[in-house]
Amino acid sequence: MGVRKKVASLAAVLVVGCSSLIVSACSNDKVAPSAAGPEASKPPEKKEPVELVFYSQVPDYDESFMETFGNKIQAKFPHMTVKHLKAGSNKIDSLITNGDTIDVMFMSIGQADTLIQYGLQNDISDMISSQKFDLNRLETTAVELQRSFASGGMYGLPVFTNTLGLFYNKDLFAKFGVTPPKDGMNWDEVYDLAKRMSRTDGGVQYYGLAMSSSANFALNQFGASYIDPKTRKAAFTSEPFRKTMELLAGVSNIPGNGLTAQNWALGNQQKLFPEGKAAMFLHFVVYGLSFYKDTLNWDVVSYPQLKDKPGMGAQTYPTYFYVTKTSKHKEQAFEAIAYLTSEEFQNHLARKGMLPVLKNRVAGMAEFGQEVPYLKDKNVKALLPEKFAPSQFTSVDVVRSQSPGHAFFFNAYQKAVLGLEDMNTALRSEGEKLDQKLAELFK
Repeated sequence: MGVRKKVASLAAVLVVGCSSLIVSACSNDKVAPSAAGPEASKPPEKKEPVELVFYSQVPDYDESFMETFGNKIQAKFPHMTVKHLKAGSNKIDSLITNGDTIDVMFMSIGQADTLIQYGLQNDISDMISSQKFDLNRLETTAVELQRSFASGGMYGLPVFTNTLGLFYNKDLFAKFGVTPPKDGMNWDEVYDLAKRMSRTDGGVQYYGLAMSSSANFALNQFGASYIDPKTRKAAFTSEPFRKTMELLAGVSNIPGNGLTAQNWALGNQQKLFPEGKAAMFLHFVVYGLSFYKDTLNWDVVSYPQLKDKPGMGAQTYPTYFYVTKTSKHKEQAFEAIAYLTSEEFQNHLARKGMLPVLKNRVAGMAEFGQEVPYLKDKNVKALLPEKFAPSQFTSVDVVRSQSPGHAFFFNAYQKAVLGLEDMNTALRSEGEKLDQKLAELFK
């Protein structure tokens, strides 16, 4: 479930007050040399040069990593040299087999089982404590999610995130004289709007609402996951799963918006919006921002809300930077990734159109998209919800189940929306097939 190019920004930790040894540096008062003491004349301690190797399995960063991350780290820490291993020419299996050094791995929470699979996980809780790193500055959900994943510890720090949004074609709404969507709508209101926009005009079929079913399930608002982490069995017949499926499959029940064998799959659903045939599209926020650009007259509003959960959007989908167990420069690597969470760097990322992970949304989003011309005048305040939905990625087993779980979810979804089987039958039969795969996966 790759996301398109991502970018991010950071801000430094403010130091309040001055110690007794450096009062002269924080004051306009002149201090006699004898009062300043011998330490005042000492030059800053020279730090030994160190090379830090960063790696991600996602090729999206192959060309942009140094500009977005590496150069900023080197400018902040002149003694650090950043080396980025490109995913396109370096596979994780080969790197591990060859004994190549990786100091920092970075990946989204949905890919984080790679860290465990190769034994690279390293609890950085001690460094967080010793360096007095303030986790409270970061978005609470992203921190708690990592703690759950690391069984109470912290393997990495969140640096940027993704979530879901509702994109819409302004020209289509104007064409048919329908008021466009607005922030804070619930699902019933969005589906009603989709019904009004679904029609045939001039021989062209227009769809009120298209969506990525896989993305919308992955970050669903009910916290449904493919498996029950306690039993390691398929959760397809659980109440959260059924509610999620009913909500997403509802798109096929909108008159004039029905899904067919030709258009139900993600690839075809994705085409409808940039081609100007879908009035609205539900997808990953960062994907949409980078993909649509100036191809059509679009904007974005907040993700549809559940009636009983006002203000709650979709789940967060953070990307974490992990100091690996095999790194020989763990302290320096932690210092580097800590900088990536600073307000200075988070603003750098936000200016480039990447969602920050600061708890202070106002500070994090104040400069969002300023370096991206096509984001001018877009409703960027809608990109982050008031609060995120509970995440499904709460354990290594849940993350490991994503690949087989997604395949069988997709089968059940297809059968349900195309009317090949009733929903309950589809969920039960595909869940049973997933159980067979899970028995192999977890044996």
